[in-house]
Amino acid sequence: MAKSKFSLVGKITLSSIVIYCLALSALESLVVVYHHAFVVKFILTPQGKGISDSDLIYHGIFFLSLIYQVAFCVYSLITRNSIQLMALVVFNILSLAYAGVQIYQHIILEEEGTIGAEFKPDDKFKTPEDARDFFVKRMRPIEYIIASLVLTFSIYLSFLSYKLTKEFGWENYKTYTADLRVRKAYVSLTILQTLVKLDIFFLITYAIQLVPSKLIGYSRSIFETVLVFIIGFLLSSLAWYSVDKEMKYILLIVINLCCISLAYIVYRLIGINSPVPDDTIDPYQFTRRLLTFTLSVTFVLVCATIYYGIICFRNMTRGIYIYTVYGLPGSKNDNNISPDEIRKSKRASKKAELVRTSTAISLD
Repeated sequence: MAKSKFSLVGKITLSSIVIYCLALSALESLVVVYHHAFVVKFILTPQGKGISDSDLIYHGIFFLSLIYQVAFCVYSLITRNSIQLMALVVFNILSLAYAGVQIYQHIILEEEGTIGAEFKPDDKFKTPEDARDFFVKRMRPIEYIIASLVLTFSIYLSFLSYKLTKEFGWENYKTYTADLRVRKAYVSLTILQTLVKLDIFFLITYAIQLVPSKLIGYSRSIFETVLVFIIGFLLSSLAWYSVDKEMKYILLIVINLCCISLAYIVYRLIGINSPVPDDTIDPYQFTRRLLTFTLSVTFVLVCATIYYGIICFRNMTRGIYIYTVYGLPGSKNDNNISPDEIRKSKRASKKAELVRTSTAISLD
């Protein structure tokens, strides 16, 4: 019988996060059902429909974040990546902030999204207040349970991540040698790899959030959404490839493009939070907080990506390559290259050079 690749703590972690995500999905699905049941009681104005659709999109983003967390966890366990496990904890804490924003958005829908809407009475609900009271009493406790679950699981996941970090530490030490420069370069590379994955998620969620702004009055939303998706996908693909294959010049291109993207993020943050004249429609009136939250997190992540990208580029120019010489995390290393051999030349060693050639990876 084949031995499992996951340790006992790893199995507990994976099982826990799967159960957690399934539980949150079930609770979130209930909120969506109540949300829809409440909205169909009204013939909404275009603005009210924009608010309702934005809420549904936020539910979709929440589901996407749960899938992302499971994939993140599986990859972290397979590659023995303790950095990504810690990032998973941070990601889960950010989900708590998102859950809080979602509660606020529902309050907006209930109080302002139905203003000017035509109510459709029936035998069960005679007035808009009857419908609002009925669904709020059912939705709000579930939303608070979701927020409490996220907070509790974040603490629990922190403990599991700490245990796994200690477990993976020795394995990574054996794989990436006792050479301090190599170990530091490995940490920088894994941090950069993790940041790229987080960048991808927040770029996607930002682009998705532009859709309801179009319904509320933002005329450039669709064009900008498509542009963000295309450019974000290309930039993320380049970043992923440059890190995974340790292609330093492609990484340099990514660093420069990330610097340009910071200007766009600042421009959008200013635009979203600028005062709107009283006689014009404010397209961000009901989406401003979550857009600002997403862009602010993305700004911090991109800044960190640039910083660690520069560190990794510097390491590569000094001939310190990690995955190319020692193999990817979690994979078996058969190169048997000693630290002394690696120090013999700036480009690692003749044997490492042969490994690069045989795997058809160009370091230049």
